[in-house]
Formats: sequence, C-alpha cells, structure tokens
Amino acid sequence: MFTVIVAFYVLALTVSLLHLATSAVITTLRMKAGSDLFAGPGPKVSVLKPLKGLDDQLEENLRSFFELDYSHYEVIFGLNTHADPAFDVVRKLTLEYAHISAKIVISDFEIGLNPKINNLYNMDGQATGEYLLISDSNTRVQRNFLKQMVQELRQPDVGLVTATLRGVGAKQPAAVMENLHINAYISPNVFVAHALSGIPVVIGKSILIPRHLLQQMGGFAAFKNYLAEDYLLGLRTKELGYRVRTIPALVDNVNVNWSFKHFLNRHTRWAKMRRSMHLHHYIIESFSNPVALSVILAFLLHNALGIEQAAAVTLLKMMHDRYVSGLVRSDLRWYHYLLVPLKDLLIGVLWFIPFLSYKVNWRNNYFRIGRESLLQPQPSFK
Repeated sequence: MFTVIVAFYVLALTVSLLHLATSAVITTLRMKAGSDLFAGPGPKVSVLKPLKGLDDQLEENLRSFFELDYSHYEVIFGLNTHADPAFDVVRKLTLEYAHISAKIVISDFEIGLNPKINNLYNMDGQATGEYLLISDSNTRVQRNFLKQMVQELRQPDVGLVTATLRGVGAKQPAAVMENLHINAYISPNVFVAHALSGIPVVIGKSILIPRHLLQQMGGFAAFKNYLAEDYLLGLRTKELGYRVRTIPALVDNVNVNWSFKHFLNRHTRWAKMRRSMHLHHYIIESFSNPVALSVILAFLLHNALGIEQAAAVTLLKMMHDRYVSGLVRSDLRWYHYLLVPLKDLLIGVLWFIPFLSYKVNWRNNYFRIGRESLLQPQPSFK
C-alpha cells in the first residue's frame, strides 16, 4: 500500500511539473500576442468603479482612469455612504479632472447578498455607455488600456474581454506572496485553462462587456446572490454563443501593505468559491502545486532522495515564477522569490479548507457558500 501511495505522488509531481512547463510556454506565447489599435473614435464606455474604504494607493489608482487615452468615456463611482473615506478622494479627483465626465452614486440599496453587485446595480442606472467596464478600486492602468480592451471586443463573436492581471507595489511579506501568486500562478493559468480546456476564466478586476449582452443575461440582478459573479459572467457569455478573451494588456492589482490574516482570509475564500463552482476542476487544481507535492513525497520517502527532490523542485518552481513574472514585467525583486516555498505550502494547506467549511468572510460580510458560489446569510463564524 505504501508503494502505491508513493507511486501516486511521483505521478502527481510529474504531472505538476509538466503543468509548470506548459504554463511557461503558453504565457510566453500569449504575452507576445498583440494587434494594432484602431484609429478614430470608439463606442462610448461607462467605467464602473465600486468603492468601499481606502485601498492601497487609492488616489493614484483612480487617477489612472481619469487619464485614459480614449475619446468617449465616463467614470462612475459607487459608494454606500458619504461617510466612506473613499468619497473625499473621488470628490477631489472629479474637481481636478473637471473635463472628464464623472458621476458619484451614493446608495445603500441592496438587491441581493453580493455587496459588489449591489454597488454595480446602483451605478448601472446612471451609466450611458454602449460598453460597460467593470473595474475594481485597487487597480491601475496605462493610458491606452481602454483602447486595447475595446479593440478586442470589436472582434467577431467576442462578447467579453478581460486583461492580464499583474500584482504590484508590495512592501510587506504577505503582499509579496499575493503578488507572487497573481503574477506566476493566477495570470498564467487563465491562459492555460482556456488553451487546454476552453474554460473562460474571468477575473473581476477588469471586465469589458456590451450593455446589450449583460441585459440578455438579466443584468447585474442575475448575479445578486453569487460570490463568483466574474466567473459566472464568463460562463453566461459562452452559453450565449460568444467568445471570452483575455488580452495581454496589463491591469495592475496594487497590493502594498497586507497582513498574513488578510492573505489567508482571501485565499480561503477563493478556495471555497472555486470548489463550489467545479469540484472536479478543483481536485485537478491540486496537481498544479509542485512544491506542496514534493514536500509530501519527501515525508513519504523519509530519506536523502526525498529531501533532494523537494529541494530541486522548489528551486525549479522559484525559477519558473521569476521567469513568468518577468513576462508581465513584474516589480518583484529577486529576493522576493525566496517566499515562493512558504506561499506555495500555505496555498497547499488552504486547498483542504473547503472540504471542512463552507463559510466565508468578505469585507466583514459573513456568508455560507453553496453550489456555483450561491450565497446564504451567515450571522458569524461562531
């Protein structure tokens, strides 16, 4: 029996290393892709910015959306209350960039359990664009970002466009681990999942969708009680016969000062969400963590060979992460990659949590998560 278990982990580790190589190859090819941008005016775009509190470098993040090189767009900010500290930041920027069409929507009206969807629903009533860009508050973009997104959405049969996520700005160890995971795991695996299985993995940091297509889905109200509204938007787009595209344009996810508690809470929530969407995909996902698998194998072998293979795999994973992060022009330093083993082992442990608990904490809102990330109210974790 012991021999069978060891053989299984050797096979699992082999598969994981093959996945690592595939990730590097596909990401290299995708990040080299591109096309010439269109000339002349494009369709009007409404940029929807749901806000809650002061994210890292919020003012600089929002400022980048006032400086877009695009002729016909508006920016709409949504808050629950004037007392939110983000309100003063937004008001300052709207006065500074008075030539940019901008609106501030203050409303605590709720149509469902997803706080972000509630905010988007309230903003949508003020939007006048043909296209909607859903963009989180902790993101920052380059001047030509919107033109790159619109360029792709104008292609035949494309119904939804997202950009490649890049974690930047880390100053604390937990923030470094978050950016490592974004740059070397999340972003590459969006390409891998689509290339190998056709799964449209949509990450809600930046989503461009035609208004008419969203209305066909039932509008934002159709996602009011789901945690993974971004992923479901991609699935519904594909079900309606349209393609989902992730372009090599970069959207910066700014993570500067994170606590380990924040890191663990976020990845526990994400793990529970992914397990609720597709159990078999979630199980397959366990084969994409070679560091965790090599450590398990080292414990099983309990000899010098086990230690040597774990060390070799860990070194290879660190090299892979630095290479792939280089493809997205990451601002991580060489010594940050020393945290790769710790980060991967933590992610490996957190992978088991969704089999023990279905409860999540999202911005101090407590829920029980069900099939397809359906939310149910949960007073507390106690």
